[in-house]
Amino acid sequence: MKFKVYPNDLALPIDYPSSDSKLRKQAREQYVREQKGLCQHCGVDILENPKEIDSIDWSLFPTHFRKWPVHLHHCHKTGFTIGAIHMYCNAWLWQYKKE
Repeated sequence: MKFKVYPNDLALPIDYPSSDSKLRKQAREQYVREQKGLCQHCGVDILENPKEIDSIDWSLFPTHFRKWPVHLHHCHKTGFTIGAIHMYCNAWLWQYKKE
C-alpha cells in the first residue's frame, strides 16, 4: 500500500544540518505519515512511549532535548534524515550507538 502524497511533500531525505526548524518540522511530519505513525527505530506508535528503553543519562543532552516527544533522526556522518523516532529512541541511539 502506498502512502498518500501531499502537494507540498518534500523529497526525503533532507540534509538536517542545513535545514531550518520549519523544514525539519515538515520532514518530521511527513516521515510520521509515511511510517504510518510508527517510530522508525522501534516500531511502536510514535505517540506512545517505547516499550523497553535502557536508562538514559539525561545529563548528556541539552535541556531542550526533551521538549519534543517526536524527533527527526539523522545520520551524523552524512547529515541526511532517516525517519521520525521517539525522543527516547533518539537518546538511546545517541548514548549507546553514537547514531
